[in-house]
Amino acid sequence: MNQLIVYVEGESDKLALTTLLKPLIDKKNSEGIAIEFASVGQSGNMSNNKRALLVKYPKKAYWILKNNWESAVVLLPDLYPYNVGVPHTNYSQLRGSVLNSFGSLLSVHEEDFKSRFEVFCFKHDLEVLLLAAFEQLQEHLGISIHKTWKRQVEEQDDNNPPKKIIQSLFRRAKKRYGVTTAAEILRNESLENIRSKCPQSFAPFLEYIEKLEP
Repeated sequence: MNQLIVYVEGESDKLALTTLLKPLIDKKNSEGIAIEFASVGQSGNMSNNKRALLVKYPKKAYWILKNNWESAVVLLPDLYPYNVGVPHTNYSQLRGSVLNSFGSLLSVHEEDFKSRFEVFCFKHDLEVLLLAAFEQLQEHLGISIHKTWKRQVEEQDDNNPPKKIIQSLFRRAKKRYGVTTAAEILRNESLENIRSKCPQSFAPFLEYIEKLEP
């Protein structure tokens, strides 16, 4: 294994993860494994990006794995909104549908490709990481905020996912929430703190990277 490509929905996801995971990326690079985050970035409509990621990128992953036998590919979409791209209302359904789609592309001689392709997700979107980074978020906003969301941030949904909460906070602070904002907030955040507060979906993604071997 010498390369991992992680495909995400948008540029903000790419920038945020590249920033937050820099210590882990550097560590794996020193071991001989290059980690790259890439975004679909086809549309300002994130549902369109999610659909493209889940429907078109299994085939893109197939060709990457076929052309580089030392590579691995991960798809990392938002779980919310549900039933975009493939039928799903939870991670298990999302993952199963995408893995089945990928598996349908393989010949009998390519079954081992499955070990180099994986699907994770943000539960329920990238902004769950910002809710987990409460102190950094509050400092960036420059206002006093109270936690109106669930203590277990990955459980925050109920048609009010983390992104909607973050957008509301930025409106209240009269600040712009742009493409680079999440990365700016996470720049000085501890990866271990985020891992501990996002054990359901984000921590397994980190563990997957940590276990990669050259």
